[in-house]
Amino acid sequence: MVLIGLVVASMAGCATHPSDSTAAERRVNYTCEGGPDLTVIYAGEVARVVQPDGSTVDLPAQVTGSGFSYGTPMHNLRGKGTELTYTVGRMVPRECREK
Repeated sequence: MVLIGLVVASMAGCATHPSDSTAAERRVNYTCEGGPDLTVIYAGEVARVVQPDGSTVDLPAQVTGSGFSYGTPMHNLRGKGTELTYTVGRMVPRECREK
């Protein structure tokens, strides 16, 4: 019984991560402090941010020590678990949480 519990617990660490290149497309809606809310479509090594006006911005995956990170020189998306920070240029970063 204990062995089974350990195997199950170790497999939990293998859960699909937003930047997992083998993962299917995953659409996540976030509630952001101060609005507007954010939708991100994770697909392989790219995160597509859906802007409030319906336009999109594709952000390539970046190497990170923990959590996940996607970005370009103008847009940056960093997070861990169900929380993320989205930054556009020099604007104030938006703190968001998965709905």
